[in-house]
Amino acid sequence: MTTKRFAVLLAILTLLVVGSIPVFLDVLPTMKFSVVSIKTTTKQYWSHGVQKGNQVTVETETHTWNVSTGFIGSRGQTSALKTDVIFLSDDNSTFQGDIITLRLHARDDNGRRRYLGGDLWRAAIYNATSRFGSMGKVIDHDNGTYTVHFYAGFSGQVVVQIMLVLQREAIKHQQLIFLPMEFRGYWTGIFKSDGKTENSICFMQREGHWKDMCEYPHPRALGNTVFLCRPPKSLGCNTLAGISASRHSGDGNNKLRTNRTYQFKIPNAPRVIKGFNDRLLIQSSVKSGIITYSVPRCESDLLEPLVTGYWLGMRWYSLVCRNREWNHAKEVQKCLQDKDVYFIGDSTTRQWYQQMLDIAGYPINATDDNWRKRVNTIPGDYNVSGEDAYDMMVTDLKNNVNFTFHHHALSLHGFVPISRFPFSIDVLDELTAPKCNYVIVISLWAHFDFWTTDSYTERLSMIAKGIQHLRGRCPNTVIAIKGSHVRNSMLNYWIYYDMNRIMKDVFRGHGVFFIDIWDMNFAFVAAHQGTMTIHMPMTLIKEEVYMFLSHACLK
Repeated sequence: MTTKRFAVLLAILTLLVVGSIPVFLDVLPTMKFSVVSIKTTTKQYWSHGVQKGNQVTVETETHTWNVSTGFIGSRGQTSALKTDVIFLSDDNSTFQGDIITLRLHARDDNGRRRYLGGDLWRAAIYNATSRFGSMGKVIDHDNGTYTVHFYAGFSGQVVVQIMLVLQREAIKHQQLIFLPMEFRGYWTGIFKSDGKTENSICFMQREGHWKDMCEYPHPRALGNTVFLCRPPKSLGCNTLAGISASRHSGDGNNKLRTNRTYQFKIPNAPRVIKGFNDRLLIQSSVKSGIITYSVPRCESDLLEPLVTGYWLGMRWYSLVCRNREWNHAKEVQKCLQDKDVYFIGDSTTRQWYQQMLDIAGYPINATDDNWRKRVNTIPGDYNVSGEDAYDMMVTDLKNNVNFTFHHHALSLHGFVPISRFPFSIDVLDELTAPKCNYVIVISLWAHFDFWTTDSYTERLSMIAKGIQHLRGRCPNTVIAIKGSHVRNSMLNYWIYYDMNRIMKDVFRGHGVFFIDIWDMNFAFVAAHQGTMTIHMPMTLIKEEVYMFLSHACLK
């Protein structure tokens, strides 16, 4: 490859990314970039500009407001059926290892160009027969245009699918109106004393004021957010034994969400873009001028690549870092020998816990049907302790490994005993063993969609401080943060999507390994033509745990 052609390629890849999302070529391992010709496509759009050849020159008017040019017009929301898709890379000459680039020009129902960004798109390429699937990186240029990058990790024909998940207006409503509102969820407080039981309503509050409430502050865990209960009829505030959760309240906040449900349904969203050539042939032959970049090791605080990876069959090939299979139990046991391994989170973290025990060679045979069940006994030199599946420990006596699972506090369960659902910060603060051989996974998202953004961010920030304090005591502690994925409702899709961003922002620079499973999960669904759900198949969970072990066992 000539120096000139290489410079052109770098310029193209760099210019297609704006804002704070750079193209990190050095973290795209074994990715091959071939020089392609970028087609110049000239289309006449409605705009305040003058067409001159292949360029649009925007006129700068210096005169006063000319109302005589006024006209009757209509501006609608973004329509997937009207939006234009343009291939910027050569769709007739695509090779395995190439970056495939598309441009979206958003239009409304009237076919009119949109000049505001903020829509949420999801882009995938897949071949269901070969079980290949990869998600594209969608870059919002905040002017109605979006750039989509795919990695051609497979040779053969693929389907290109681009979906308008949510329109800007739905996101703005959730971001500015719905999420800042408190009292969107509540618990029933269960108070017990001397054989007597009384119930009352409990909730969280950060803003405003209150009067005559049972207060349960925990600044180290919740910051300025306070857990409150209305006083029970006769028992004291100090008799709170447990809480029982209801996801959403039945007051005006629920009505506020119901009145906006049309924004989360067809014909508004989600809608797949039609009307463009969505079949692409990726060729396997090697072209001249291929550049190969190596993927980094699975270290902490990694930069985010253009594309996170792809599924081929039942394997996830990460482009974030060099993940690998961990098929030999003795190798895993050797890595974790003399260590205390903690899983702190929700039921999706519980899936990780069960899968880890399986990978480490303990005969529990975790499946999609039994992972929820508490492991009572394990044949061999193992000890199982803990009261239930929400708080348990398995000890490998031969290798001196402790595997502990703690469900986080203030969860959305039918009954939550206060004593068995500790705050994550309390678990971290209690880690004071002299050897300091800790390996920790933390994941808090699935039970937090009714928290305000401020309260959720504050809770994560308190955990980040706890990590700093733990590192002060135990500098070599290995910590991973597991990101979020969508549940099965469009109403909270963007909320979980934004939680992923918040987690990245809060824990960036704290020496943790962030495991972003958002694209990994959607790519799995595309490759295997499955369905997104809160508890994904254990075959997928195994690959997520492989990512974790690829970091935890680096040394």
